Amino acid sequence: MRTLAPSMKRTQVTGDLLLATSSELLQKLVGYLVLMLLSRHVDKARMGEFFFATTAATLVATVTELGTSRYLMREIAAAPARAVGALGEVVSLRLPLLGAAFAALNAAVFAIRPELSPLFLLTSAYVLVGDLYHSFGAFFLGVRRVGLRIATGLAGQLLLVALVAAGVALGASLTAILAGYVAASALAVAASALVVRRRFGRVPLAWDAQVARRIAGASTPFFLLTALGLAHSKVDTVMLFALASPVAVASYEAGYKLLEVSRLAVRPAVMIFFPIAAAMAARGEWPAVAALSRRLVTTAGALGVVAGAAVLAAAGALVPLVWGAQYADAAPVLRVLCLTMPSLFVGTVALFLAGALHAERAAVLVTLAALAANVAINVLAIPRWGAVGAAWSTLITETALTGGVTALVVRRLRAAARAGADHASSASSASSADHAGTEHAEQSDAAPAALAAGGAPNLAARG
Repeated sequence: MRTLAPSMKRTQVTGDLLLATSSELLQKLVGYLVLMLLSRHVDKARMGEFFFATTAATLVATVTELGTSRYLMREIAAAPARAVGALGEVVSLRLPLLGAAFAALNAAVFAIRPELSPLFLLTSAYVLVGDLYHSFGAFFLGVRRVGLRIATGLAGQLLLVALVAAGVALGASLTAILAGYVAASALAVAASALVVRRRFGRVPLAWDAQVARRIAGASTPFFLLTALGLAHSKVDTVMLFALASPVAVASYEAGYKLLEVSRLAVRPAVMIFFPIAAAMAARGEWPAVAALSRRLVTTAGALGVVAGAAVLAAAGALVPLVWGAQYADAAPVLRVLCLTMPSLFVGTVALFLAGALHAERAAVLVTLAALAANVAINVLAIPRWGAVGAAWSTLITETALTGGVTALVVRRLRAAARAGADHASSASSASSADHAGTEHAEQSDAAPAALAAGGAPNLAARG
């Protein structure tokens, strides 16, 4: 395969980054347009139930995903030739897990809260089907075809906003509108499968227990990292539902979703540079990985400070603009959460770097500690301060999580650099020894030959 010139690589990276940034911005705008329509059409308590159902379904989807998206990107970055085969292995593993998760979640809801069954049935369908799209999205990122990922994802988003707008205009119920969510998720998956088939070839789908165990074993640390990270971000919602009320959930989620949208400032960079960093690490290019990591972390921190200051100043006007006047109590929540932005941005970058550097197992322990701290603080804070207390808990534990994972990445890079230097020194010493040995052998062989010719070379030279 022909190697691209550095300038061409930089041009491709810049183009991919611009595409990814534009896509993330457009998708977030579409998503918030949908939520703005729903929040003005659906009762606040009912929206709280919808947010809770989405959170529960997302947690279940994370279990079925098993960390395979990041595993798939790293595998393709290291071995591009088997990209389609790797995608087939991942999809073959995920399909039965998605079916089982859908059945188990809805059976549990029917047994515990049967009145929420219609809501959960449709919500879990759109979340689980949509989560399968992430496997195809990881494939497109791994093969560096960012445009294809954007096009297939936007197809579902545009259909969603059209169907939700139509449902609101017709006065449809939330349950009816959720059918549009399911259709949009299905379109994204179908479009992705069709593009892969036409551009890259047929995706081999076959269940193989041995292959499934291999993938599950390799991706489990990514799964734990993703699951614990999601639990850390969503445990506040679950505990508010249990310790407070659906209205408190709606207030917190209104603020938190505005915090989530701020991640589009760093998510495109993570999408583009994760496979690049993984490929560099696979080739042992540690100085380049360290330089890239420093640039990413520094840029993320600076963007977090700017974004946090902007949202802090605009929170009072931003919340009613997006959610309506009935969500005015979410403004204090957002003011606390926006203080999290610097650590949230840096932490997002650091967690993906840990995966690229094969340090995801150690990052799991750091994330687990942050989750335990978040639960403990929420037990005390939510009964006293409600949604605002949950926001302070998020700020404290997110900052601690970022510090721990960033320190882990720094130690990994330093250890790799030392190992590389030791290897280079050993190789140099071995080469010098081999060279000296060769010279000695040549001199030893030359002496008998000179004597056989009738004289020693050194004596002849003197004469």
